Amino acid sequence: MRYLTKRLAAAVLSAAILVIWSACALAAAPDITADAAIVVNEQTGEVLYEKNADKREYPASMTKMMTCILALERTSPDQIVTVSDNAADVECTRLYPGYELRMADMLQQMMMISDNGAATAVGEAVAGDIDSFAALMNEKAAALGATDTHFVNANGMPDSNHYSTARDMAKIASYGMKMPAFRRIVGTEAKNIYYIRPAGHTAYCENTNELLDTYPGCTGVKTGWTRAARGCLTAAAKRGDTELLVVVMHSDSDDTRFSEAAALLDYGFSELQQKQQAPAASKAA
Repeated sequence: MRYLTKRLAAAVLSAAILVIWSACALAAAPDITADAAIVVNEQTGEVLYEKNADKREYPASMTKMMTCILALERTSPDQIVTVSDNAADVECTRLYPGYELRMADMLQQMMMISDNGAATAVGEAVAGDIDSFAALMNEKAAALGATDTHFVNANGMPDSNHYSTARDMAKIASYGMKMPAFRRIVGTEAKNIYYIRPAGHTAYCENTNELLDTYPGCTGVKTGWTRAARGCLTAAAKRGDTELLVVVMHSDSDDTRFSEAAALLDYGFSELQQKQQAPAASKAA
């Protein structure tokens, strides 16, 4: 009887320790300025952290993840994309009317340096015009379960009817990262882009996602920034066989989005490690 009492007391103590340990782990979540954020285990879909994950925000250039997905599914890498007057007229582009690039190179320029003209050119190449392309974007978003998302353009320029959530952005990114071509594009740190027209023209593109260079194991995916959206970032990182996705929306600054995403990734990996250790600790008790 005394032995059973001791065993029961030990079990109760172990349970109490695990509860306290779990509370401490939760309290260790980083304090972030981002209005909305989420950390997801890419393999299991488990949410390891969330803050206002269903709040509608401007996604800015993270929109281009969907643009890239549709282009990869509906065109060939060697399709020639011609830059229209409309595409060349948007803010933040290196492109001019009549420029021609292979689709693969246009996507690389769009995703790596967040070229808005490239995104518009891609949308027009896929669907003929941006309104039709936006309809395809919304159809795909719904199919992926991104039900709090609505797109009106291919590049993420501000519009009151163009919005998403951290949770939806994670769903879109997760789908994209399962596509080898998408993963390769968003994981490229720097690349020379060779144009078809003007003949011989080359553009050096360095990825705007600083975590590719500064966060060990970072595998992608896409930055975003406008005055309305503030600092946005979807990022993925891998440790061993585990890959996590983080989304931060409306961070204080251009730099803060990177530091906060890195802190959230650290937190997510730590949470997973502690959860894996918990069963072993319970059995030992």
